[in-house]
Amino acid sequence: MNRATLSGAAALFVFAAAGCSVGGDEPATTSPEPTPAEQSPSEPEPTSSPPAEGTAPMEELTGGEQNPTEAPPEWDEAAQTEAADRAVAFMRAFARPDLSAEEWHAGIAGFMSDQGAEMFAYVDPANVPASQVTGEAEVLEEESTGTLAQLHVPTDAGTYLVTLTRVNQGDPWLVEYTDPVD
Repeated sequence: MNRATLSGAAALFVFAAAGCSVGGDEPATTSPEPTPAEQSPSEPEPTSSPPAEGTAPMEELTGGEQNPTEAPPEWDEAAQTEAADRAVAFMRAFARPDLSAEEWHAGIAGFMSDQGAEMFAYVDPANVPASQVTGEAEVLEEESTGTLAQLHVPTDAGTYLVTLTRVNQGDPWLVEYTDPVD
């Protein structure tokens, strides 16, 4: 708000608070001053409106609902192993340029989050340069947490970065995106 609008709003508030009507047709009424017990608190009351857009990034990414009463998923050895296995399995399904588009999309669908599936919806598998996974996944420790894992997966066309997410401890890791590193 600029200064003029703010001053006008303040004047209107003072005018209305004094019991004056804007139209001038009705007589002004006065009410007794509230006692200290009746005065409203100086702190604003909580609202029941939904959180602002973008405040729940994992829900936005995965489409899953986070439960604030549950502890966040742990980034432990089991999580690392599950993420690595999932990344390699996904890349084996992804590195299939020999398949028809329909077969290829059906093959990767079970590995993908909703947003990941949307991102790859129009990919033509004939344009995927990799045709096989050539080694084990390497977990990027500094980039990974209990809800987000990033891994390098080697293929015959170079290394791919695979990004996975999950909402809760027991949830499977879902692929958000993959992209060649080289």
